Amino acid sequence: MKFSCVMTAYNEGPLLAQSVASVLNQSHEDLELVLVDDGATEETRAVLQAQNDPRIILLQQANDGLSSARNRGLRHCSGDYICFLDGDDLRAPWAFAEVAAALRTDPVELLLVRGALSQPQGALTPFMDEVSALGAEREAKDHPTGAGGDLAATKAWAVSFEPQSANKFLSAGLLARARLCFPNDHFFEDILFHALAVAQARSVTVLPARSFTYFRRQCRPQVTGGSSDTRFDVIGTTRVLFQLLAGHPEFANPRFRGAVAIGALRLLKWCEERIARHRLTAYRTALRAALAQVDVRFFTISPDTPDPRGERLMLQRYAQDHLMA
Repeated sequence: MKFSCVMTAYNEGPLLAQSVASVLNQSHEDLELVLVDDGATEETRAVLQAQNDPRIILLQQANDGLSSARNRGLRHCSGDYICFLDGDDLRAPWAFAEVAAALRTDPVELLLVRGALSQPQGALTPFMDEVSALGAEREAKDHPTGAGGDLAATKAWAVSFEPQSANKFLSAGLLARARLCFPNDHFFEDILFHALAVAQARSVTVLPARSFTYFRRQCRPQVTGGSSDTRFDVIGTTRVLFQLLAGHPEFANPRFRGAVAIGALRLLKWCEERIARHRLTAYRTALRAALAQVDVRFFTISPDTPDPRGERLMLQRYAQDHLMA
């Protein structure tokens, strides 16, 4: 079983070398690392040029953003399963071996893994979707209709996972059949890719192992972490997400539909709370116009919907307040 890992490079500098090594040093050796130089800085490019492992496929492009770089990487993958890793995070050395063992037993189209979260002060805690992982495992035990349990229940919990690229392994067949890619015209791309991957997968399972480490780093803010107009992109991305899923068969699964709404509304509210004050009215106006185009059934969230942070009622009110404004 061959794995392809897509990693993009822009301004990670020396941190990139650690991320690359964490993939190349896997105990499961049948792998390739597709590295995309997305107009990288000189310091980062020096790390790329120092790599000489034959399992690396190095691609170069002018800076066009994370989605474009990942999409280009996907077009060059030859593995049976594809995963992602940011250029400043780490993959545990046993990660691919554990995933391969699980997939030999149950060859699902989408496998989700847990991770660890490293805080700037050094504390190491479970990644943010730990509650979702535990919920998925409980449902699988309660509905033992197959190795992955009841698919509708598993999908509802799976879509409630953090929309983070490192926590999923996708079969090449799923990517090809569903034509999955990242939206190249908006930031907050992971929430759309994640939800569509879960919706389109014909089989899903969750692996108990924690096999990646996501680093929150000081002095390295994300593009989406400031108060700039970039935050407006979340409105377009989530509107497209709602509209695409409204026409998908999974829309009929109320728990899946509700979990999508909770994740999207959480992100919309988070951005609203952090937008620059002088742009707040414009943000709210754009948000209300977008929500008005969404099927209102998304905003009636059933009590049994996966709700890992206990936000269901608050976010339901948040949507309704904007719709009635």
